[in-house]
Amino acid sequence: MNNDWKNFLQNNGAKQGNNGLFAFNPPYSDYQNTKDNDCISDLSYFSTVVIAGADANEFLQGQFTNDVNKVDENNSQLSGFCNNKGRMIANYRLFQHQSNYFISLRNDLVERSINHLQNYVLRAEVGIQDISEQLIHIGISGKNAETLLASYIDNLNSTVDSVSSNDDYIAIRIAGSTPRYEIFCSFEHAVKLWEDIAAKTKIVNSDYWNYLNIKNGLPLIDSITSEAFVPQMANMELINGISFEKGCYTGQEIVARTHFLGKQKRRTYRISITSETEPEVGEQLATETSTENQYTGTLVTLYPIAKNKYEALAVIQIKSAEEAKLKLKESDAEINLLDLPYSLITSDA
Repeated sequence: MNNDWKNFLQNNGAKQGNNGLFAFNPPYSDYQNTKDNDCISDLSYFSTVVIAGADANEFLQGQFTNDVNKVDENNSQLSGFCNNKGRMIANYRLFQHQSNYFISLRNDLVERSINHLQNYVLRAEVGIQDISEQLIHIGISGKNAETLLASYIDNLNSTVDSVSSNDDYIAIRIAGSTPRYEIFCSFEHAVKLWEDIAAKTKIVNSDYWNYLNIKNGLPLIDSITSEAFVPQMANMELINGISFEKGCYTGQEIVARTHFLGKQKRRTYRISITSETEPEVGEQLATETSTENQYTGTLVTLYPIAKNKYEALAVIQIKSAEEAKLKLKESDAEINLLDLPYSLITSDA
């Protein structure tokens, strides 16, 4: 993380927790007071990695689940890469700027991701580097997000996954019924944008962006759930994160077989949890009839909305989600299904 940016946030009232996230407000207040209102958030818990070189396109096409050829200066995409068993090591946003490719992914996956990709570079003319200290990452959400950004980027594109940029800022439209943008820029330009927009909106804690991802059904995995799921379990093809028409990539045979043979047994669901014990990412779900060694799901991402109440995304067996009463494996927490903004395709089960 950029130390100047860290100091700037702390000088403006932020406190950094043991998890690395920055908080400006008391617990639960963002969920209770923000809703669809305009807000700005630090996204330093994501890192930015650049992949550059004459062979970058061909190299990434042989590793990523989505069609890299569809990414350009105006279009980003969600994507992922897998181990040779088709299990997803990381998922992230891929975008291009000044002929270089960039991925934005969780901090705790950077080292693992770079090491994995380096294993396949071989003689390709490709360089991979974490540049998080150079690019500040900010989120802006709300019905007036486009108006707020208009003075920074001309002709801002409002299409989901689109990229708008100039010499100072990169803005990517993120999925959601309420406009959301992720901004990448230098420290100096980040300070200017933050001071201006923060005066007109609500500053929210970093993890509120996680809630917005949960609300919009975007299950971005971390080191705890890395290599736990094939991409379809994380709904990647439902959020435009997989191409079944591109060529081969590591793990592609398993991913394609799951799709074309209809062997999909698990999906990501949005759920509410009521529990006196705080759940944890990676925690297992079960049903009332599960045996001691059985589990029916796994928590992927989690956000506390009130005392003892949480919203989460969880990978769950389709049959159990549709037919059984769910609970956390280690407690009797109450779990209920919530709506996602897209339809789950259950005919693969």
